[in-house]
Amino acid sequence: MKTALRFMAVVVIPSFSLQAQSFERMHFPDITTTLSSSRSANFIDVNNDGWDDIFFTNGLSSGEQNMLYINNTDGTFTTVTDDDIVEHSIRAVGASFADTDNDGDLDGYVVTWGVGGIAKRNYFYRNNGNGTFTFDPGVAPNPTYSETANWIDINNDQLLDLYITNSAQSLRNLYFENQGDGTFLQRTDLTITNEVKPSRSVDWVDYDNDGDNDLFVTNEMNNTNTLYRNDGPNNFTQITNLNIVQDIKDSLGSSWADVDNDGDFDLLVANWEQGNQLFINNNGVFTEMTGSAIALETVISFGSTFGDIDNDGDLDLFIGNSYSDTHFKNSVFINDGHGNFTQDHTSALALQEGWTYGAAFGDYNNDGWLDIILANNQNESQVNSVYKNTGTGNNWVKIKCVGTVSNKSAIGAVVKVTSVINGNVVTQTRKVEAASGYASQNSLTTHFGLGDAGTIQTIQIKWPSGLIENFTGGINTAHNFIEGTGVLSVGEQNKIKVNIYPNPVKDQFYIEIPEKGAYHLAIINTQGQTVKEIKIDGSDVHHEVNIADLPAGTYFYNVSENKAVKNSGKIIKQ
Repeated sequence: MKTALRFMAVVVIPSFSLQAQSFERMHFPDITTTLSSSRSANFIDVNNDGWDDIFFTNGLSSGEQNMLYINNTDGTFTTVTDDDIVEHSIRAVGASFADTDNDGDLDGYVVTWGVGGIAKRNYFYRNNGNGTFTFDPGVAPNPTYSETANWIDINNDQLLDLYITNSAQSLRNLYFENQGDGTFLQRTDLTITNEVKPSRSVDWVDYDNDGDNDLFVTNEMNNTNTLYRNDGPNNFTQITNLNIVQDIKDSLGSSWADVDNDGDFDLLVANWEQGNQLFINNNGVFTEMTGSAIALETVISFGSTFGDIDNDGDLDLFIGNSYSDTHFKNSVFINDGHGNFTQDHTSALALQEGWTYGAAFGDYNNDGWLDIILANNQNESQVNSVYKNTGTGNNWVKIKCVGTVSNKSAIGAVVKVTSVINGNVVTQTRKVEAASGYASQNSLTTHFGLGDAGTIQTIQIKWPSGLIENFTGGINTAHNFIEGTGVLSVGEQNKIKVNIYPNPVKDQFYIEIPEKGAYHLAIINTQGQTVKEIKIDGSDVHHEVNIADLPAGTYFYNVSENKAVKNSGKIIKQ
C-alpha cells in the first residue's frame, strides 16, 4: 500500500438526543480537515481485512483528486497519497465498488461530470488484491456528463454488469455487460438504454419480490422517474402505471429499504425543493405517505441512506441537504418500527451545517453501531464529516455475504434476520447493494439492530444465484457467511425443475431436466472454482454425470440456459 499520514481521531462534538441514539462528530486530520468539493461518500473494505475504509469523490469544476483513507483497525486511518485511484484530477461525482472479476477484492468505478460543454471520460480502477488500485483505461471510458453508477448481475450469469446515469448532453444512460475476461461490452439494444431524460441516481431492487432485480432511476428537471421491471435476462418492461413513476418532479436521489419490516422494499425519493417522498410498498403496490414527517420538509435534498442507528430493530433515515442559503442542516428521521418517522432536531448529526451531497452508513470501529460519513461541498470548499455512533444498550448482528456460485461480493443478495424484539417476532430485511442514495455506497456488510433480543431465531440469505439458505449465528458479533455452507431452505425457488440423485453421491449421479432446452451444468467447489462443466440436452431425462475424479466434500451446482441460472443447489460427494 502506497500511503502516508497516520492520524488518531479526536472527539469534538458530543450529543445525546433520543433514547439509545447518539453521535459524536469526529476529528480526523485529512479526513475532516481537508477542504474539498466532495460528492460521493463510500464505506468500503478495499483491502479485505474486515474493517471499512473510506472513499470520497471530489467534483471541483476545475478538477480535483479523490480521497481514500485506510482503516488501521485501531481508531486511526492512513491517507493514501500515491495510488491510481487518488491521482487523477477530475470532476468526479458518483462511485460504486464491487468484485467485478470474482477474485476476492473490490474494484471501483468513478463517474465524472463534463466541464464547459465538454464531456469527460469515466474511470475504472482494478483492485490489485492488496487494497491498491490500477487504472484500466479500456473499461467503460465513454465521455459523458455522468452522475452515478451501480453494479448488478443483470443477465444472471453471476458476473457483475454496470449501469451509468447521465444528466446532460447525451442523455441516454449506459449499460456495460461483463464478458468475464476483464472486458465489458456496451449494449445499446435494451429497453433500459432507450429513454432520454436527465437522470441522477440508479437503484437495483426487487420491488415486486419475484426473485430478480428491477431498475429504478430518478430524473431531474421536472420529469417523471423511471421503473423497469426485470422479466428475465436482458428483458425489461418499463412500468408506467405505478404512482412512484407518475409525479413530475425534480428528483435527485433515491433509497430503497424495508422500513416497516413486512418483507418488501419501500422507497424514499429525494427532491429539489418539492418535498421528499416516502412510498410504502405492499406487494408491489405503493402508497405515498404524504403526512409523514419526511414529506413535510421543503428542502434541496441529494444523498439519502437508511440504517438502524439506534439498534432497535427498524431502519432510520438520513437525508443530505445542499445548495441553499436558507437551510444548512441535514435531516435525520427515527423510525417507530412501523414505518412512521419522527424528525430528530437535537443530535450532533442533525445539527450538521453546510451542504451535504452523499452519505453512507458503515461501522468503522466494528462496535456494532452504525457510523456515518458525509461528503460535503458548500461553495466547493468544505471539510467532510465523520460521525461516530455512541449508542449503547441494544443488541445487534452484522452479516457479510460471500458468493461462490453468485458474484463473490454477493451484490443483489437479500438477507433476512428473525428475532423476538420487545416480545414480538420481527423479521428484518436488507439487500446487498453497490450504491445507495445519491452517488454513494453503504458498507457491504449488512447490519441489523436487535433491540432486547437475546437470540436470533433464523438468518436467511437469498443469493443472486437463486439459492436460498438458512444460517445460525449469535448476537453482538459479525458473521461471514459463504454461499453453499448453510442449510437449504425448504422454500427454495428455482425457475425450472431439476432432479439430482443420488445425493449424497459416491462416483456418479443422474440429473433430470423435464423441460426441453440446451442447458449447461457447472459444479463449483467451496472456493468458488468451477471444477466440472457439462452440456445437457433437456430432453435427456437421465443424464449421467461422473465425479469420481473429485475429492470428497461439498460442492454447489447451477444449471443455466443462455448464461441465465435456472436452478442451483448443493451436492455432497462421499
